[in-house]
Amino acid sequence: MKQIITSLALIFICTIGLQAQENNKDNKRRPGFSHEKFQARQRAFITEYARLTPEEAEKFFPLFFELQKSKWDINKEARNKFRKKKGEKLNEQECNDLIHEFADVKIKVAQLEKEYIEKYLKVIPAKKVMDIQRAEDMFQREILKNMSQHGAKRNNERRQQ
Repeated sequence: MKQIITSLALIFICTIGLQAQENNKDNKRRPGFSHEKFQARQRAFITEYARLTPEEAEKFFPLFFELQKSKWDINKEARNKFRKKKGEKLNEQECNDLIHEFADVKIKVAQLEKEYIEKYLKVIPAKKVMDIQRAEDMFQREILKNMSQHGAKRNNERRQQ
């Protein structure tokens, strides 16, 4: 069960930008969040870290954001299934089925990522693809760190009230 929770957390992190876009539409969960600003920040971070030229960035980022959207769509379906089951008491077979479904989602996302790596390699060198992967991981860690700090700050403000 810990693996499922960890997997869901990673899925959440990987798709946080697209979730924010959806949240911004109804402006209930994260007022003031701009998906465009998030993508611009992500693009700038990756471009700088991987030292992409403007031409490389122009070719790469449409593919990158297309992949992000596809991953979001796949993971959204899995999250919806998990939410439906969350309040229920599951028997052993249902738990087994759910675990396998999440494994299938991870496989599907990994296959999609592999497919996009091939697309990336057609527009930028392999070294830069690797640098982009590192940059993406670093960006996600930075986002988590900022979210954690923001949450701690908010909790402190609540305590003071």
